[in-house]
Amino acid sequence: MYQYNHTRPTPHLLFDVAKGNIFNEKAVNIFGINRAVGTDYETIWDDSGSYVYPSSAVVMSLSSTSAGDTMDVLVDGLDADYNILQEVVTLTGTSPVNTTNSFFRINSLIIAQGSNIGGISASNGGTVYGYIGPDLGISQSSVYTVPAGHSFYLFRIDVNSATTNGNKYLYIRNVVTSEWGRTIRASEATFAVSQVSYDRQIPFKIAAKSDFSFEAKSSSSTNEIAIFLEGVLVKDI
Repeated sequence: MYQYNHTRPTPHLLFDVAKGNIFNEKAVNIFGINRAVGTDYETIWDDSGSYVYPSSAVVMSLSSTSAGDTMDVLVDGLDADYNILQEVVTLTGTSPVNTTNSFFRINSLIIAQGSNIGGISASNGGTVYGYIGPDLGISQSSVYTVPAGHSFYLFRIDVNSATTNGNKYLYIRNVVTSEWGRTIRASEATFAVSQVSYDRQIPFKIAAKSDFSFEAKSSSSTNEIAIFLEGVLVKDI
């Protein structure tokens, strides 16, 4: 429901969402990059390859490839019931540090201060579930799970690649998996230009407890691809 905070109104709905003026709504910006997309579909995320979700809530182990990274990292994810779960972990360089809580999903990682020298991973049993590239400070992954009691409305999709041309092109598609295991791969598109934009007049609704991500593949060789997503997380009333 569209309701102004009467002390800070503006004439623009999405600007009000970003400012926090709208009750039970939150702007969500998702960035993803894959620097080595091959000829088979894989997830657009900063650790490359196909993303694998945990099968149950697990303790995450955080570490960096650099001994100099000793900052706090905010782990933003969901618990076993898909409720929002956040925890701050203080890195000790290359030595793993475990979370106190068990995470069923990780939606993002972000450092709290400074600048990370190495790549920071959140993993369990050798599988990486969240990654921050060197110097970036925040994970860049098109993987997102909608919390319980919420819906996500996707407004805009921008895709970039500097390695496409008229003889080599990229495919992209959206993947949505419901909590009961149904997987839909939709909105497949092909492009051979440096940027394509999709500004939805009616936003695409993604239901609570759904995993969604974007995948890409190349018609030949290896390509870089980046994606920018804008949406609104709305608490269901």
